[in-house]
Amino acid sequence: MIKQCMTTQVYAVSAGEPISRARNLMLKHDIGRLIVIGEKNNPVGIVTKKDITKRLSQAEPTWRRRPIDNIPVSLVMTGDLLNIHQEATVAQAAEIMLENEISGLPVIKKDKNDEKLVGIITKHDLIRHYSTKEYIIKVKDVMDRYVVTVNIHHTINHALYEMNENDVNVIVVLTEGNKPAGMISKDNLAFTELTDSNGNVYGREVKMARKDVAAGMKKYRYIREMPLVAEDVMTPLNKTITSNEKVVDAAKIMSTTGTKSLIVIDDEIEIVGILHSDNILNEIKNKRN
Repeated sequence: MIKQCMTTQVYAVSAGEPISRARNLMLKHDIGRLIVIGEKNNPVGIVTKKDITKRLSQAEPTWRRRPIDNIPVSLVMTGDLLNIHQEATVAQAAEIMLENEISGLPVIKKDKNDEKLVGIITKHDLIRHYSTKEYIIKVKDVMDRYVVTVNIHHTINHALYEMNENDVNVIVVLTEGNKPAGMISKDNLAFTELTDSNGNVYGREVKMARKDVAAGMKKYRYIREMPLVAEDVMTPLNKTITSNEKVVDAAKIMSTTGTKSLIVIDDEIEIVGILHSDNILNEIKNKRN
């Protein structure tokens, strides 16, 4: 049942508060979503990191030109709030999340003639629940075999292009020797300041050494503006799995590290796939228990 694995601590923000307040709450509590409360303290929506990023990157709406402190949460939140009853099953929660491409659901219970918010269930909660099971299904049976890669020196523009062109939320960053160095996800980029108010991509200052121009003359350094590259924003790789490991063991890694994707490497050298949280949610949905 949902009530056995949901999170009872729910963080909320009012619809009229600025998105800077929502952003700060997410960063402070290391969470990816907030329930939005209306004038009567009732849930009226939900706001996520992706909501904020998506709305702020839309093509020149009038409010985009305002400082972030002046943009109300009501303009970036998702209304039409989906919720789930605390007596529902984890399989039902997984199915709703997958079908609606969302990562969290407010949990309610009937309180006399009304409905009361009692918690929230997220993908992370479901994966943690799955990690306690004893299923024997292997990673190779559920992983995605199509993996999009970029080099550590590729620009962020290129990384974003590859994400959009291949319709993926996660890409793997490779070293010059084609070894995995990290991952970039759209969640990674949600709060990364990539562009200025004019839409120009930020760069980084790099000290460059000039060559000697005459015998005996000392080298000196100068500052050159370079574009941000994949290495600047990736999440460094700290754990991988093999295709023959159990999915429940992968779920344990995800639930303890907070990662949403794991690179699958066989023989310590070959990337054979990538396991996403949605792959595990599909398994939860199909288990029906």
